[in-house]
Amino acid sequence: MARPKKERVICALPRTTRFRAESTGSEEYVVLTLDEYEVIRLHSLEHLEQAQIASQMLVSRPTVAALLASAHQKLADALVNGKSIEISGGTCRVCEIGLACPKEKCAEDCRKRHRCKASCRSGCESCTP
Repeated sequence: MARPKKERVICALPRTTRFRAESTGSEEYVVLTLDEYEVIRLHSLEHLEQAQIASQMLVSRPTVAALLASAHQKLADALVNGKSIEISGGTCRVCEIGLACPKEKCAEDCRKRHRCKASCRSGCESCTP
Protein backbone atom coordinates (compact mmCIF):
# COMPACT_ATOMS: atom_id res chain seq x y z
CA MET A 1 0.00 0.00 0.00
CA ALA A 2 1.42 3.37 -1.02
CA ARG A 3 2.03 6.04 1.55
CA PRO A 4 -0.55 8.87 1.34
CA LYS A 5 0.72 12.12 -0.16
CA LYS A 6 1.59 14.84 2.31
CA GLU A 7 -0.53 17.97 1.93
CA ARG A 8 1.35 20.88 0.41
CA VAL A 9 0.63 24.32 1.78
CA ILE A 10 -0.27 27.01 -0.74
CA CYS A 11 -0.63 30.70 0.04
CA ALA A 12 -3.91 31.33 -1.80
CA LEU A 13 -6.09 29.90 -4.52
CA PRO A 14 -5.51 31.35 -8.00
CA ARG A 15 -7.76 34.21 -9.10
CA THR A 16 -8.31 32.55 -12.46
CA THR A 17 -8.35 28.80 -13.00
CA ARG A 18 -8.75 28.58 -16.80
CA PHE A 19 -6.78 30.10 -19.65
CA ARG A 20 -8.12 29.43 -23.12
CA ALA A 21 -6.06 29.24 -26.29
CA GLU A 22 -8.13 31.16 -28.84
CA SER A 23 -6.54 30.92 -32.27
CA THR A 24 -5.93 27.17 -32.52
CA GLY A 25 -9.50 25.93 -32.34
CA SER A 26 -8.19 22.97 -30.37
CA GLU A 27 -10.10 21.70 -27.35
CA GLU A 28 -6.96 20.19 -25.84
CA TYR A 29 -5.80 21.45 -22.47
CA VAL A 30 -3.21 20.77 -19.80
CA VAL A 31 -3.99 20.57 -16.10
CA LEU A 32 -1.63 22.45 -13.81
CA THR A 33 -2.15 21.32 -10.20
CA LEU A 34 -2.49 23.88 -7.41
CA ASP A 35 0.91 22.95 -5.97
CA GLU A 36 2.56 23.35 -9.40
CA TYR A 37 0.85 26.75 -9.73
CA GLU A 38 2.17 27.78 -6.30
CA VAL A 39 5.72 26.66 -7.11
CA ILE A 40 5.67 28.65 -10.38
CA ARG A 41 4.26 31.68 -8.55
CA LEU A 42 6.85 31.58 -5.79
CA HIS A 43 9.80 30.82 -8.07
CA SER A 44 9.09 32.95 -11.13
CA LEU A 45 7.04 35.80 -9.67
CA GLU A 46 8.30 36.11 -6.09
CA HIS A 47 11.86 35.02 -7.04
CA LEU A 48 12.26 32.65 -4.10
CA GLU A 49 14.88 29.92 -4.15
CA GLN A 50 13.84 26.27 -4.06
CA ALA A 51 14.85 25.88 -0.40
CA GLN A 52 12.72 28.89 0.57
CA ILE A 53 9.76 27.53 -1.41
CA ALA A 54 10.16 24.13 0.28
CA SER A 55 10.13 25.76 3.69
CA GLN A 56 7.04 27.81 2.89
CA MET A 57 5.10 24.90 1.36
CA LEU A 58 6.25 22.44 4.05
CA VAL A 59 7.76 19.98 1.55
CA SER A 60 11.29 18.87 0.68
CA ARG A 61 13.51 20.73 -1.77
CA PRO A 62 13.58 17.75 -4.19
CA THR A 63 9.76 17.85 -4.20
CA VAL A 64 9.91 21.53 -5.18
CA ALA A 65 12.36 20.71 -7.98
CA ALA A 66 10.05 17.98 -9.29
CA LEU A 67 6.99 20.25 -9.13
CA LEU A 68 8.87 23.04 -10.89
CA ALA A 69 10.04 20.72 -13.69
CA SER A 70 6.54 19.32 -14.13
CA ALA A 71 4.95 22.79 -14.20
CA HIS A 72 7.50 24.08 -16.74
CA GLN A 73 6.85 21.05 -18.97
CA LYS A 74 3.09 21.59 -18.88
CA LEU A 75 3.33 25.33 -19.51
CA ALA A 76 5.70 24.80 -22.43
CA ASP A 77 3.35 22.18 -23.91
CA ALA A 78 0.42 24.59 -23.65
CA LEU A 79 2.27 27.55 -25.14
CA VAL A 80 4.00 25.69 -27.97
CA ASN A 81 1.08 23.46 -28.94
CA GLY A 82 -1.72 25.98 -28.44
CA LYS A 83 -3.46 24.16 -25.59
CA SER A 84 -5.63 25.74 -22.92
CA ILE A 85 -4.55 25.62 -19.27
CA GLU A 86 -6.69 24.60 -16.31
CA ILE A 87 -5.51 24.92 -12.71
CA SER A 88 -7.05 22.35 -10.38
CA GLY A 89 -6.33 19.36 -8.19
CA GLY A 90 -3.28 18.42 -6.23
CA THR A 91 -2.83 17.47 -2.61
CA CYS A 92 -2.84 20.89 -0.98
CA ARG A 93 -4.44 23.11 1.57
CA VAL A 94 -4.59 26.88 1.76
CA CYS A 95 -2.52 28.23 4.65
CA GLU A 96 -4.73 29.45 7.46
CA ILE A 97 -2.15 31.68 9.12
CA GLY A 98 -2.92 35.35 8.70
CA LEU A 99 -6.25 35.02 6.93
CA ALA A 100 -6.75 38.66 7.80
CA CYS A 101 -4.29 41.51 7.89
CA PRO A 102 -1.89 40.95 10.83
CA LYS A 103 -2.78 44.36 12.24
CA GLU A 104 -5.70 43.92 14.63
CA LYS A 105 -7.38 47.22 13.78
CA CYS A 106 -7.63 46.44 10.06
CA ALA A 107 -10.94 45.23 8.65
CA GLU A 108 -11.46 41.64 7.47
CA ASP A 109 -11.64 42.78 3.83
CA CYS A 110 -8.07 44.09 3.82
CA ARG A 111 -6.84 43.84 0.21
CA LYS A 112 -3.29 42.97 1.24
CA ARG A 113 -4.05 40.19 3.69
CA HIS A 114 -1.39 37.50 3.69
CA ARG A 115 -2.07 33.80 4.10
CA CYS A 116 1.40 32.48 4.74
CA LYS A 117 4.42 32.84 7.00
CA ALA A 118 6.42 34.49 4.22
CA SER A 119 8.66 37.41 5.06
CA CYS A 120 6.36 39.60 2.95
CA ARG A 121 3.77 39.50 5.75
CA SER A 122 2.97 43.07 6.76
CA GLY A 123 0.01 45.38 7.14
CA CYS A 124 -1.84 47.17 4.39
CA GLU A 125 -1.64 50.89 3.60
CA SER A 126 -4.77 51.68 5.59
CA CYS A 127 -3.39 50.20 8.80
CA THR A 128 0.28 51.15 8.58
CA PRO A 129 1.13 53.41 11.53
